[in-house]
Amino acid sequence: MIQFLIDEDVTPKLREVANARGYNAYPIQYLGWKGRKDPEIRRRMLEEDLTLVTGNWRDFRPMLKREEIHPGAISLPDVPRAQQILLFEAALDFIETSDPPLDMINYVLMVDEAGNVDVFPIP
Repeated sequence: MIQFLIDEDVTPKLREVANARGYNAYPIQYLGWKGRKDPEIRRRMLEEDLTLVTGNWRDFRPMLKREEIHPGAISLPDVPRAQQILLFEAALDFIETSDPPLDMINYVLMVDEAGNVDVFPIP
């Protein structure tokens, strides 16, 4: 089962969305990790097998490209928090309706402002 690490640059309310759909999600703010550097966040997501949900993909992409195996990421655009919720729901819909359902291992979902989802293998 996919578990999500919610980066501090997106709303922690994404946890409620994930939980309502049967996923565990951990906002960085609730873990006491606020203000930690991106490499430390990357290390923790790898150690704990957490799929990252972030609006800061440009910083995480080079780090994940160096990993042979990683738990994946969802990249949301810089939009108001209420819209982040809708876009995260679009990403979850994509995961759940993929055939077979996407496990996110070594994949990144890029969600645009219109809710379109593109999937890319990384590395």
